Amino acid sequence: MTANSSDRAYSSALLAVLIWALVPVATRYFVLRVDPYMFNAIRFAAAGCAALPLCACVKPWRWNLKDQLQLLACAALSVPGYNLPVSLGARTVPAGEMGVLIATESLMIAALTLIIQRRSVHVTVVGGSIVALAGITLTSGLLTAHQNLHWLGTLEVLSGAFSWSCYTVIAGPLNQRHGALGVTGATLVVGSAALLALSLPNVDGRMLPDGRTIALLAAMGVTTSLVGFLLWNYAATLLPPERLGLFLYMIPLVSIGAGVQLLAESLTVTTLLGAALVVGGVWMATRRGRVLPAALTE
Repeated sequence: MTANSSDRAYSSALLAVLIWALVPVATRYFVLRVDPYMFNAIRFAAAGCAALPLCACVKPWRWNLKDQLQLLACAALSVPGYNLPVSLGARTVPAGEMGVLIATESLMIAALTLIIQRRSVHVTVVGGSIVALAGITLTSGLLTAHQNLHWLGTLEVLSGAFSWSCYTVIAGPLNQRHGALGVTGATLVVGSAALLALSLPNVDGRMLPDGRTIALLAAMGVTTSLVGFLLWNYAATLLPPERLGLFLYMIPLVSIGAGVQLLAESLTVTTLLGAALVVGGVWMATRRGRVLPAALTE
């Protein structure tokens, strides 16, 4: 790999991670001003339309029944399964803490992969999970009696992270058979349709945001769902997994910093300690298997 291609690879990975790290910040900002169902409907109406050319390239209607059913499962888990609970949880969970909770996806993916492959669970996975769980407990408000809604929001965000982790694991065979780019497009189109079907009955048409907000939400949907994926996959073709994976640990750090700077969120010792425990636990659990997620549809 030449110096120029190496620079482009690192720049692409860095930009992808920065995009994904700012998603919790943007989600928190908008759901405090726009109904969460409206927020998701606008985002994925745009993202689904933008993904149509990618979907058309792989022609999922010609796949065998098994692959079509797997596509439906991937679409349900990755789009409504992830985005609906996370946006609902964002009403009570600060952006920085959301970034920390979403960082547990790497741990979940590693554990699910070991279970599906029927491999023995190494002590580092168990130990890392315990350390990360301690960090989640600190950031969730469980230890603070008056933060019940915060704890509920934490569960919503974690359920979304688990849904996306399940998607990442089961999408592997589809990506190998039909190509990651096309499968992502098909997943996004089908998933967006499912999300709209679930969200629109809960949307009050009288609460439609102004044109500027709609444009920003549409741009957010396309950027985070397609642009980030393309950048990450480009970097993945040039960088070894052990180097690429290091960029993922920046996500909670950037989310916390951006939450403080852009949303004036408070930065407490508890949040910092919880973040350190989660990141440390995730690193401990995933460093042996090097199981790396590719955030395709956030």
